[in-house]
Amino acid sequence: MTSNYSHKALVFGSISIDKIINKYGTYVDVLGGSASYALLATKQKECQLVGTVGSDFSNEHFNLLSNHSINLDDLKIEEGKTFAWGGEYAQDFSTRETLYVNPGVSEKYMPVLSEDSKQCEYLLLGNTHPNLQLTVLDQIQSNPFVILDTFKLYMDIANNDLKKIISKSNLLCINYNEAVYLSGLSHHTLREMAECILNMGTGSLIIKQGEDGASFFDSDTHFSIGAYPVETVMDTTGAGDAFAGGLLSSKMAGKNIQESMIAGATMASFCIENIAHEGIVNVSDREYQLRKEWIKSTLTY
Repeated sequence: MTSNYSHKALVFGSISIDKIINKYGTYVDVLGGSASYALLATKQKECQLVGTVGSDFSNEHFNLLSNHSINLDDLKIEEGKTFAWGGEYAQDFSTRETLYVNPGVSEKYMPVLSEDSKQCEYLLLGNTHPNLQLTVLDQIQSNPFVILDTFKLYMDIANNDLKKIISKSNLLCINYNEAVYLSGLSHHTLREMAECILNMGTGSLIIKQGEDGASFFDSDTHFSIGAYPVETVMDTTGAGDAFAGGLLSSKMAGKNIQESMIAGATMASFCIENIAHEGIVNVSDREYQLRKEWIKSTLTY
């Protein structure tokens, strides 16, 4: 195996220590962050993790990420506190209140890629500041397929950088409310919003709609899939990142966009069934295939 192949895909984003409060309880010191969820939704040792943590990062979390990442050459460990986030969810998980955000060592972090990572074929830019996403992309010496996620906050505070990175992406993944906000079209159809966002330069777009599934758009194609009906939703934190990780893993296996999107939705369904990352680290092959087939049956053009 060549070094270039071993670093075929990079997963970049935030790595955090979270506190989650919902109707089931209070969960402290859980592993969070867009890069963590996305990486753990891929196969072990399939992708290279890029990010930063503090000296307080636990061995348990460190080992979990180490078991999934090809290596940790692109994980920077700084003296200080790891990025921390706390959130409290409504009873029905329709909304959440951010209780605190402590950036810690991530506040001054600028990613520097190892030489092998600069030759990647796939790049997943998880939800983090667009300036950091651009910093990673600017170091890439190959021509990777770029999957981009973002958040409403960055549409407000970093709009120019966000539009730059959108124009350099091959696939933008956002949720419905973010699509409404980004397009500025609050009383229009999904297709009209998609056309507006595609005109910003991204090659294709996925708009996620929670329990209503997700829709794909590019200049030629539009299709939708349903969301797998899990019996009990335990925690929606990281579901979108797990979706992106599952999609990436499927694309790396040579699957088309329909199959890859179904794989992403399948991983998201496992994510919401447990607290934090617990639902996506021990997925049975049988249940994974059953859910994929169910979601595939909902595919509409």
